Amino acid sequence: MKKEPEEILYPIGIVAKMFGLSVATLRAYEQEGLIIPQKSKGHHRFYSEHDIQRITCIRKMIDEKGLNLAGIRMILSAIPCWEIKPCTIADRESCDAYSCADVPCWMVENKGEICALQDCRECSVYKESYKCSNIKSILNRFWRKELNGEKTQQT
Repeated sequence: MKKEPEEILYPIGIVAKMFGLSVATLRAYEQEGLIIPQKSKGHHRFYSEHDIQRITCIRKMIDEKGLNLAGIRMILSAIPCWEIKPCTIADRESCDAYSCADVPCWMVENKGEICALQDCRECSVYKESYKCSNIKSILNRFWRKELNGEKTQQT
């Protein structure tokens, strides 16, 4: 039986130095809903390799594309999580991510039953969107369905 290697986690100070950012900037990314760092019992923030890639994507959108944090948040909020999961119509009706498009699904207060008890860091929607190329691919996959008149899945 093959044992999976333990995930390497980086403390917030090291990650800030890696990107030439302040610790406050990384906390701002968290507050804006762009990233969900792991937290220890003492509330210290730790970042995984996927988090590092997500921060790289955030920095690329800021530095190369000229987006601000609100713009990045809006892009992430456009990911149709209800299609990726997929959610039932009842779940969609009770979930703010389906009816409100101003924060990513992992930031909404009222979640459907399928998401209510799930750790957002472990959610496929959050995990899939850690790279800029993945975000574009996800949006293209579902937007093109709509543009081509294809029905999206409704269970």
